[in-house]
Amino acid sequence: MQVDFYIPKKLPGLIELIWKQCSNTPQKWKILPSGKLELIFRMGPASQMRSARHINDHNSPLHYFCFLSGLHTRPLEIGFDSFYYIGVQMKPIAAKALFGIPVNKIRDFYIEGSNLFTSLNRLEEELNAKSSFVEIAKHLENHLHSMIRESSDLHLALSLDHAVEKITTAAPLNQFDNLERMIGYSRTHTFRLFNDWFGLAPHSVLRLRQFVRSIQLIHQSEGSLTQAGCDAGYYDQPHFIKSFKEFAGMTPKQYQDQMTDMPGQLPV
Repeated sequence: MQVDFYIPKKLPGLIELIWKQCSNTPQKWKILPSGKLELIFRMGPASQMRSARHINDHNSPLHYFCFLSGLHTRPLEIGFDSFYYIGVQMKPIAAKALFGIPVNKIRDFYIEGSNLFTSLNRLEEELNAKSSFVEIAKHLENHLHSMIRESSDLHLALSLDHAVEKITTAAPLNQFDNLERMIGYSRTHTFRLFNDWFGLAPHSVLRLRQFVRSIQLIHQSEGSLTQAGCDAGYYDQPHFIKSFKEFAGMTPKQYQDQMTDMPGQLPV
């Protein structure tokens, strides 16, 4: 499988990277929750996605040229005969900032590209006319930058995201009250903001971010799951195993035994 990445310079805090994956041989993958959204463009033949909530073989988003894969809270399994995809990895707040869509509306779901872009056919022609991945990535970067919806709520969401990131990297992770104090809003208003911009209640956002961080730490821990769990802010190993299994459908050890160079992406 061929993989490539482009780090965009525009839209900081919204878009993290633009990626390319392609293969001429059959592939089957299990994709664990990443805490991110993926805006995906099919540059090759249609493929199939299966074993995912709200997504089935009869209505697979991978048959579309473009779709936005929402915030997933459990694993997805995808199978390909051959494929060529380009994706834009976004933070959850990008859904509302770029497309005006509250993230809780696309939790464990997807939206077809024609509902996101006013002229998807034109965008498809422009992307297919590019001769390299970098040219495609830069075109997408500029196109999405032109769609940004500036608002006071967006700047608040960026501040919220920074606060969540700060708390997630603290250990132990038991700071929901700290989050409310950092934000300065009531619990009711905080919950509304989080559902709109992050797709989950505040404590669920923290737990998902903690899980994603634990995966990153497993890849960096040189074999020590105890250290990875501790650094991710779990109280003890049983807490780490229980929480990890809720999102991944497997234990940290099972993940470690199967992991690849791409965090959260496992062969089936």
